[in-house]
Amino acid sequence: MDTAERNAALMARYYDEVFNRRNLDFLREHAHADIVGHGPGVDDEVRGIEQMVAFSAYVYQVYEDYRLTVEDVVANADTVVVRGSVSAIHKPTGSPVRFFGLTLYKLQDGKIREYWRAYDRHDLYDKQLAGWRPADAPVGVDPTG
Repeated sequence: MDTAERNAALMARYYDEVFNRRNLDFLREHAHADIVGHGPGVDDEVRGIEQMVAFSAYVYQVYEDYRLTVEDVVANADTVVVRGSVSAIHKPTGSPVRFFGLTLYKLQDGKIREYWRAYDRHDLYDKQLAGWRPADAPVGVDPTG
């Protein structure tokens, strides 16, 4: 298996372990200590493994019945792009939501080093969730959850 294939397999497994199985130990093991995550918003950035863990744990708090499905994984050496979809229940409102996204990852020495997220969250906004944000939302969290 070459580097691209290994990295593609790692990222597919990452989504299942971290988001579907809620396994934060997998994240700690496979993310670089100085990971940097860029979200779709201007101030939507995560820096360091502890912020990444906090972001993932926050997803668990905001959504129930969260299911992330990996639709496509494309890899070229240490760059991996994942296209996926999410269905869940937004706990604060009880509304079912579905959204889609693309994330480009850069890996370094077999660990996730940096990523850029882009999501279509119109379903959330259509349900009047724009502007909803709990006071304890960690850094790097989109206000819609």
